[in-house]
Parts: sequence; C-alpha cells; structure tokens
Amino acid sequence: MSFERFTGKARKVVVSAQEEARQLKHHHIGTEHVLLGLLDVPDCVAAQVLHRLGYDKETARTDVAAAVEPGTKELSGHIPFAPGAKKTLELALREAQQLHHNHIGTEHILLALVRESEGVGAKVLAERISPVSRIRAAVLAALEGSQDAVAGPWPAGTPAAEDTVAAASALAGGAPVGSHHLLEAMLRAENSMAARVLRELGVDPDAVAAKIDELDPQTTTDANPEEAAARQMEIRLVDDEVHLILRDPTTVTLAKKVTELSDGPIQGVGPVAGMFVPLWRSTNQLLTQFQRLLEPEPEDGDGSAAGKVAKAVRTVLAPRLRR
Repeated sequence: MSFERFTGKARKVVVSAQEEARQLKHHHIGTEHVLLGLLDVPDCVAAQVLHRLGYDKETARTDVAAAVEPGTKELSGHIPFAPGAKKTLELALREAQQLHHNHIGTEHILLALVRESEGVGAKVLAERISPVSRIRAAVLAALEGSQDAVAGPWPAGTPAAEDTVAAASALAGGAPVGSHHLLEAMLRAENSMAARVLRELGVDPDAVAAKIDELDPQTTTDANPEEAAARQMEIRLVDDEVHLILRDPTTVTLAKKVTELSDGPIQGVGPVAGMFVPLWRSTNQLLTQFQRLLEPEPEDGDGSAAGKVAKAVRTVLAPRLRR
C-alpha cells in the first residue's frame, strides 16, 4: 500500500501501529494497533479529538488488553496489515476525498476506523463513546478550525448569518459550537429574519438563555466532556485566596490518586513551580476575559461587525457572571 499522500503525522501513526503490534507480539497489524498508534501521536487531530471525548492512551491499552490476548513469540522484520486495518487505511483515502482534502491525515484515519466498524479498534471506541457518531461530529468540528486541513468552502451567507455564526462561536467560548449556541445567537442577532420570526412567535431571548443554563446537554447530541466538566467549575475569592474549584469525577479521581502518591497537597515550589506556570497563566487570562465582559471597553461598542458581535455576547454573558 502506498503512503505518499499520508501526512507526516499519519505516517507516524502507521509506524507506531507496527510497533504496538510488535510489543504485543502479534503477527499482524490490526485496527486495535491503529487506534493505539493514533494515541501515540498526542499532538495530532485524531488524538486531540479522542482526548476531548474522554478517551486516552491508558484507557485504550486497557480496552485492547481486554479484547485481545498478547502473543507468545518475539517478532522481527515487517509485520503485515490484517484485512481490517488494510480496509481502514483504504477508507481513510475515501474520507479525505469526501472532505475534498488532498492529503490523508490522522483525522481521516480515525473517521475510517469508526466507519470500518467491525474491527477491535472501532468496537472498543463504541463501548466507551456512545453514540459512536460523536467521534465523527467531533472530528468535523475540529477540522473547521484547523489550518492543516482545507475543506470545501463554506457557503456564502448573509451578514445576519455570518454574525450569528460568529456569536455562536463566541458563546461556545472555545468549546465545540452546539445547537444551543446557535439558537441563542439567532435570538440575539439584531434585525435578522430568524430573530424577527422567533420574537413574533413570542420567544423571549432571556427565557431561552435561562432554560439553556438550566438544562444539561449531556443527555443530548450536543454533549461533550469538556463542557460537562466546565459546568461544574467555579472560581471563588476567599479572603485573599483565589479558589479554583473542579468537581467533575475524572479530575476528582485523578486528584485523589496524585495527593495519595504525594502524601498531601502539591505546591508550586522547586522543580514543580514550572509545571504550575501554565495553570497560573490560564487562570489570569480567564479572569481578564471575565473582567472585560463585566466592564465593557469603549472601543467594543463600535459599529463594526466584530464590535456588534462582541457587544451581543457581552450582553448575554455579563448577567450570568453576576449570579
């Protein structure tokens, strides 16, 4: 099979898949090894998507170990692809063609892995991520903001449509844009046809916003693990201490393990200080964003499209921060 159109990272995945098969003493490269290979390249699109969906390398190893037994003999030389893995790599080309991409990246391999559906790789993913269609949706959402993959052009839209999409993206705050973000953005779009129709039907934007905050998206197809964790976070000022509170089960479980291993709280001293710097920087950036939302800057009130979107988003979010 030719790998000429594979990106550098996609080729690394193929090489890693072969090494994973060798470590497990398997006589073929299966879809389970391809899955492990994707997670061996943590900065690729596929691995980042799986991480956002709560699936990591450690979990994959556990799932693969439960699904297939290791071999008994050390292997050397070339390891051939099993039919399922070969089919997956062939489907990756079709996925790239359907997206009008001229290359085959890790994102196409992941889409093909799910599409193949019969292999161990697809089955272990389906057991952890339900419905498995969330993977495809997450990949396509990631590609929208990727500079490495060029999809077909977005259809031309009216100014109101473009403002709505921009406002929805801002309301999502870096998370994947959901249907609830689009709904609220449509209601807030000044002089748009959608907003006019909804208002004449008696739909109140503030009531919709309150209901969106009340309902849990985890029971819908708009669910994603990052937003679920974020909804349980809180920043508090206690005396002269800033408390960053995380309540999601994954973080709590991990924190318990770490504090048990360290026999107590972890402080940013010595060699550990550098590991705390990104957290400190991110927290200050977040607080600065909140300050801008609560104290609008004069220049954001201009008449440009960006200014209108910023003003609309600020109007929506500021009251929520004051709750």
